[in-house]
Amino acid sequence: MKITFILLLFFFLWKSGSASAPVMIWVEFHDKENSSYSLSRPHEFLSPRSIDRRQKQNIPFDFYDLPVSSFYIDSILTDPTLTLHYTSKWFNGAMFKANSEQSVLFIQQFSFVKYIEIAKKPISVINHEKGIQSESLLHPLSNPVLVGFSHYGSATADYGESMEQISMLNAQSLHEDGFWGQNKIIAVLDAGFRNVDTLPAYRELWDKNQILGYYDFVEAKPELFKGHSHGAYVLSVMGANQPGIFFGTAKEASFLLIRTEDAASEFKVEEYNWLAGAEFADSVGADIINSSLGYTTFDDTQQNYQYASLDGATTVTARAANMAFSRGILVINSAGNYGTQSWRYIGTPADAHGVLAIGGTDSNRIRASFSSVGPSYDGRVKPQVTAQGQGVAVINNFGSVSRANGTSFSAPLIAGMAASLWSKYPDASNTQIKQAIIRSGDRYFNPDSLYGFGIPDFQQASIILEKKIDDINFLKLINNPLKAESSITFYAYQTEEISINVFNSNGQLVWSKDSLTVYPGFNELKPFNDIDLLTGGLYLIRVNFSNKTETIKAIKF
Repeated sequence: MKITFILLLFFFLWKSGSASAPVMIWVEFHDKENSSYSLSRPHEFLSPRSIDRRQKQNIPFDFYDLPVSSFYIDSILTDPTLTLHYTSKWFNGAMFKANSEQSVLFIQQFSFVKYIEIAKKPISVINHEKGIQSESLLHPLSNPVLVGFSHYGSATADYGESMEQISMLNAQSLHEDGFWGQNKIIAVLDAGFRNVDTLPAYRELWDKNQILGYYDFVEAKPELFKGHSHGAYVLSVMGANQPGIFFGTAKEASFLLIRTEDAASEFKVEEYNWLAGAEFADSVGADIINSSLGYTTFDDTQQNYQYASLDGATTVTARAANMAFSRGILVINSAGNYGTQSWRYIGTPADAHGVLAIGGTDSNRIRASFSSVGPSYDGRVKPQVTAQGQGVAVINNFGSVSRANGTSFSAPLIAGMAASLWSKYPDASNTQIKQAIIRSGDRYFNPDSLYGFGIPDFQQASIILEKKIDDINFLKLINNPLKAESSITFYAYQTEEISINVFNSNGQLVWSKDSLTVYPGFNELKPFNDIDLLTGGLYLIRVNFSNKTETIKAIKF
C-alpha cells in the first residue's frame, strides 16, 4: 500500500493552522456536485483492500463513498481565516479551523451549505479525559505513513501474564491452531500511543511490518508516540508479543494507529474526529475497528447528550459506526465506565446498532462495578458481551506488565479474538463474526443489562461458524465422568423437541428422556438428575434431532 494513494485519498486533509486555540466548525453540504469522482472508478478513492472487502461481502459502492466536492471546499477557503482540517465522505461535510465563531456568517452564505455546527470553541476547561474509557491504570504523523502488509504462522503460545484474560474467553484453541489475526487489519481509534515505537513488546509488529500506518486527526503534529498512553495500553492487549511474559489476543494481525481523542478536553469535535478516523480505516481496508472511547457529556454543556440520544442512530459517532459496519467493518467499542456514576448507562458509540459493545468483569467472571449498564434507550441488549475489564494485564510505558481497570481493555480482548476468529473463517461477513461471538456468550439465553449475552467462548464461536460451512459434530458433555449435575451443550438452528438415549458398552438402551424442547442458538441441558441409577462403566449418549443424530462418549464411576 503506497503513501501516494493515501495522500490522494485524503487530499482534503488538514493544512497548518493557528497556534492558538481555534474554533472548530463542522459544515455539511446538500450534494456532491462538481465532483471529478465516479462510482465506476472506486480505485480512485478506495484502496484495493477496501474494495476487496466490499466485494467479498457483496456490499455495493454508493453515494456515501464519493469524496466531498472540491469546489465547495475551495469556495469556503476563499476566507483566509479558515483552514481545512479534514473532510467526510459519509456525512458529506468538512471540519474547518477558524479564528472566531464569526466565520459561520461567511460560511452560511453559500447555497450548497446544508448544516453548520460549532464543534469546539475556546472556553475554560478542566482535563476530565471523559472520552477515554479507562477506569484506572496501576502520535501519528501529519501525513499517513503506510508500510507493507504480511502474514505468517505461529507456534503454541506461552501467554505469561495475559493467560488469565485470554483463557476466560476459551481462546487457546484458535491460537493453538495458528490463528492469531493474520491477514486482518485492526484500526485502533484512541488518544495516543506513547512509546509504541520503542518498546520491546511491539518490536515484532514493526519488524514484520504489522504497523501499517498511523495518523493524527486531532492535530497535525508528529507526536503520536510521545503523547497520551491510553492507546498504547489498548494496543498491547491485542498486539504485544513477548513470549513467556505477555501475548496480545491478535499478535499476528496488522494495525492502523489512529488518534481521534484529545485527552485534554471534551468537545463534539472528537466525535467528528472519530468519524474521520473510521473513514480512514475503511478507505485503507481495515477489517475491525477497536474504539475504547465513549461520549456522554462535554465541556461545553450545550453539546451534552441525554440518555434518549442513545438510540443507536442519533449521535455523531453512532451514525459513523453504523456507516462503518455497513461497509463490512466489524466495529467493537467499550461500553463505558459509568456504572457507579449518576449516568450509569453505556456511552456512544457503544449504543450504535452496528457496534458490538463490550462490558467488563473481574477475573472471577463477576461484573466490574464500573462497567456501564444497558439497555440502549430503544431497549436493545447493551452491552452485548463482556470480558475481563478489571485487573487486565497491559504493557505500561516502561515496557513491563501492569494491571489496568476499565472496559477500555475488555474491548480489545474481544477485538483481537474477533480478528483471530475471522482469520480462521476469512469468507465470513462482519455480521456473521459478530453474531457468532454473541451466540457463544454464556448468558445467550438469558441476557440482561449488566452482562448482555455474557462472556464469549471463542471455541464455541468457531463451532458456530464451522457449522455454516461443514456439518460437523458439535455436541459437548460438560462434567465427564457422568453425574447428576452433568450437562450437554450444542447449537440448534430451530426450535424443536429432541430425545436423549444412553447406551451401555453392549449397545443396550439403559436410559432415555423424550420431548425436550430446544431453541435456536446455544443450548445447555441438564437432563441427568436420575443418572445415578446407572452402574459404573462406559456409555454412549445419543441425541436425536429432527433431521440428524449426534453421539458422544461418556464414562460413569
